[in-house]
Amino acid sequence: MINASNQIPEFTAFELRPLTGSLGAEILGTDLNGASDEDIAQVRMALDHYHVLAIRDQLLDPTAFHKLARRFGPFTGNPIHTPLDGFDDVVRFTREPDDRGKVIGENLHMDMAWMENPPAVTMLYGEVIPPVGGDTLFASLSAAYEGLSDTMQDLIRNLIGVHEGKGVFAVNAVHKSLGVRASAQAVEEIVAHHPLVCCHPTTGRPHLFLSGVLNRFVGMTEAESQPIISFLQSHAQRVEYACRLRWATGTLTMWSNTCLLHSAINDYPGQRRVVLRTTVAGSPPIAGS
Repeated sequence: MINASNQIPEFTAFELRPLTGSLGAEILGTDLNGASDEDIAQVRMALDHYHVLAIRDQLLDPTAFHKLARRFGPFTGNPIHTPLDGFDDVVRFTREPDDRGKVIGENLHMDMAWMENPPAVTMLYGEVIPPVGGDTLFASLSAAYEGLSDTMQDLIRNLIGVHEGKGVFAVNAVHKSLGVRASAQAVEEIVAHHPLVCCHPTTGRPHLFLSGVLNRFVGMTEAESQPIISFLQSHAQRVEYACRLRWATGTLTMWSNTCLLHSAINDYPGQRRVVLRTTVAGSPPIAGS
């Protein structure tokens, strides 16, 4: 459940509809092109509390998308994907009707968890969306932490996870429609250490920092670490911690990257899907108390 100890504020700049009891909301009745500072502040507050927002009926070209994203904070950098011409912070992901095999991001994951300072926010904008299919599944790492027993919380509280970039280049390079930087192979050597239990920088709500590239814990072997990692990954996928977001053309979706796992659902064969993507930098992950 959304943490009742952090009272959810009232929003006057738009209509907000929660998606589930654990996370997520859709926002209607606002045009973020030319939004006031107060409007942006309210979107930030909604994101802090719901962690996933689907902001409907936006009209954004790459320039407008870039300008809007930077109002939420500086770009993280992206050592993997080639950006659009004229931008350093916007990538276009295209899935053509004749593309086969997995879609990028099909497995539950956290974006760029192998970075020392992973993105605080990921933003996607739907340019072309199939009439049915192509939803995104989200799993709340806050609700997952809160669903653990007190004993398990005590057991894992001081663990430091080792997240590795090994394999990331290959996963992206296999998708021929993606522009992958020639220098992206250097990501294979990146290793980052993050607390397993963190807290949200604004609300203080605790969450797991769990990713698909979590290899082991500091001071433990892989063999010792894997049972804990496997349990937590399975636990985080419980349906009561999840929401499934349905896209539409013109939907802007943004999420608190380090508080969630997400997955692109591959259920639209023969359909074209095009999204713009960028990320917003934040503070380094903060260990929970």
